[in-house]
Amino acid sequence: MPDQARLFAQLENAAATITPYWPLQSFIAANPIQGLERLSFEEAVELGTDLFGGRGYPNAVSVRRALSDGRIDRDVLQEVAERHDRPDLVKDGPADALATASTKPAATQVNRLLIKWLAAFLEEGQAGWPMPGREHGFWRAWRNLAVHDRDLPERAEIGRLPEEPLAALAELMSGVPEAEREAVLTKHLVALPGWSGYVKWRAGQRAHPWQQAAPIALVDYLAVRLTLSRLFGEREPVPASNGTLAPDGAVWLEAWEESYRRPLLERLQRSADTKDRRESPPAAQLIFCIDVRSEVFRRHLEAVGPYDTLGFAGFFGLPIAHQTFGSATAVASCPVLLEPKHLVQDTPAGGHERQAERHLQGRAHLTGVKTLTAQLKESVATPFAFVETAGGLFGLAMAGRTLMPKRFSDLLDRLRRRVSPDAKLAPQIALTACGPREEDVSGFSDAERIFYAEASLSIMGLTRDFAPLVLLCGHGGETINNPFAAGLDCGACGGNHGGPNARVMAAILNDPVVRRGLVERGIEVPETTLFLAAQHNTTTDIVTLFDPEVGRAAHPEIFATLLKDLGRARSAASAERCRHLPGATGDSLSAVSARATDWAQVRPEWGLARNAAFIVGHRDLTHGLDLEGRSFLHSYDWQSDAEGQALEVILTAPMVVAEWINTQYYFSTVDNVAYGAGSKITHNVVGTFGVMQGNASDLMTGLPAQSVMAADDRGYHEPLRLMTVVEAPLARVEQVVRRNDILKTLFGNGWVALAVLDPETGLLSRRGRNGTWAAAFQTSSERQGAPASQTAAAPTPQVA
Repeated sequence: MPDQARLFAQLENAAATITPYWPLQSFIAANPIQGLERLSFEEAVELGTDLFGGRGYPNAVSVRRALSDGRIDRDVLQEVAERHDRPDLVKDGPADALATASTKPAATQVNRLLIKWLAAFLEEGQAGWPMPGREHGFWRAWRNLAVHDRDLPERAEIGRLPEEPLAALAELMSGVPEAEREAVLTKHLVALPGWSGYVKWRAGQRAHPWQQAAPIALVDYLAVRLTLSRLFGEREPVPASNGTLAPDGAVWLEAWEESYRRPLLERLQRSADTKDRRESPPAAQLIFCIDVRSEVFRRHLEAVGPYDTLGFAGFFGLPIAHQTFGSATAVASCPVLLEPKHLVQDTPAGGHERQAERHLQGRAHLTGVKTLTAQLKESVATPFAFVETAGGLFGLAMAGRTLMPKRFSDLLDRLRRRVSPDAKLAPQIALTACGPREEDVSGFSDAERIFYAEASLSIMGLTRDFAPLVLLCGHGGETINNPFAAGLDCGACGGNHGGPNARVMAAILNDPVVRRGLVERGIEVPETTLFLAAQHNTTTDIVTLFDPEVGRAAHPEIFATLLKDLGRARSAASAERCRHLPGATGDSLSAVSARATDWAQVRPEWGLARNAAFIVGHRDLTHGLDLEGRSFLHSYDWQSDAEGQALEVILTAPMVVAEWINTQYYFSTVDNVAYGAGSKITHNVVGTFGVMQGNASDLMTGLPAQSVMAADDRGYHEPLRLMTVVEAPLARVEQVVRRNDILKTLFGNGWVALAVLDPETGLLSRRGRNGTWAAAFQTSSERQGAPASQTAAAPTPQVA
């Protein structure tokens, strides 16, 4: 293999250690040490400490607090400690070494200058004077300009390096022995894992407009970095291992997890033993995202009326790109694991064309005002005159946002509607030519609509007993002045609101052609059943219906009752959430609404904090259980999935995404400096795609401290790994696991725990990392919730 080709292969191997970082606009959750998932959790945590300097287990302060308030059960701790031959932990408690705070290594000259040039090259429209020559790629653009950078010593050497980045990297690595190259490249990549992770993501987005305008790849990144290292005479970076990894961390973590998991499994077992499925269809069925926040709302809605709720991935199985009315571009509204296959455009609803035109005209006026304001602020000649002229208005606006955020927000909204009145829109789902070329089509063919309808209904187990009204409910958060806003939206929709996907799927399921196609596939939807789309605002708990007049006309009594019950559920859900939100006092509805419009609010909501379980099964299994907003709930009917195909989709897609979310919350909590994003107070948004601490730090890729901590010294999120519970025959689950490497990796390496509630035997079993199964409860007393210390040795059931 030629030397450069071998070097490129070594670079690819080194890059596998780095987790790609999605920009703030989508803010996709990811395990910060995803590249180490091939290892056991414990090995990955230890290597993560060596590479990234991060702590991998909860610190002593949080462990002591959990121990004192009972979240770590002392009986469970005793059992776990004895099994690991560490009885001393029960007596002595967590070691102080576990409390050592992680700190980022001091920035070197190489890091500081590399960050400066990366920020200039990668910025996405923020800079008034963009870096020249970006169209030639990072290495070439930097090579042409860096010779003028007076911060660089011996900068004339730069011009003598090859123009081709891989050739330059090969020359820079020429003195490194062959056997050490991959390790050296890895150390340079992990020196700034946030920046290298973003470059890794950008390099894979060939269609991204900014990647086309300013192409960059890891080979460019490394060529610049190694050049800087040579100029400054710095040796290869040494990751700052701060020695925070305590050998007993795994024991404390397991004790904490078991203290949560065992009571949950006991409750599920009791529910399975006593559940009695409803025979007649309910007044309405509501399909929510599997998001843990939906569990709270679903529970309260079911408590106030005859409703069935289901959980399904919030993109409703539709790999679409959605283009809002009047927008020049479309955004991917599906999981990042998928590529959009269909373009869906919003078009004016019938009879609303004139209103749509007024909307566009007003929108153009508002855009013009914003553009003019930005130009006046950024121009060299006009800022002072602009401030003298308009400063008073901006001062009033600042006072309004600060002193009366909700009223000020309502005022702005009314003004916007006067200038640009809302237009009634409908998604264009039929396959339509939208351009002169043959490939310029949007929407779905008949066969595609029928396929997606059948797949979605089958996977969630909704193939019979349809209610007269079925509400598909996407979700999104509401916040202002928050770079992490996308983190509150639907991850299954690529960090966007899920309402458009719900509208598209509702339109598909109401299509007579689709209904006839479903009958041929054994799914008969009654003619009287109407699918409606809605969106759940997870910050305010308001559920907005998109076409209320249609629901009101089709089922007036059911619709009117449902509207009232959605309001009652909102009140109850908001009251429950306010008990956990710092400073949320007084009327709960007013409190959550105010947080959504307060530009100084660092916790508009708690997002997916405290997530710890992923439950796959019929809603009867969890109906009536208060799961405290900690469980992802995916509906599944094991009786209509004999081959396990639907289960395989659920475990290899939604569950994998849940694991990404869970590990992001876990590591952002146990080490918010190395794996999180630090405090929002000192954030500095760079290039619109990321945040730094101060003006020259690594990109902070995880969650901010305010998303996981209730106070500086008190966590809110409990750092527990995900436990998946599946209601299905055990043999079927095992077969699905065995034929999927990703599942064998996650379950076998301890990243996710797996339990199965077999409806044919009534037994609840847990899967060990080695693939063996053991009964979760050995005695009838355990099934009734007896202390875990009475647990007997568990046999290993045979798996077909």
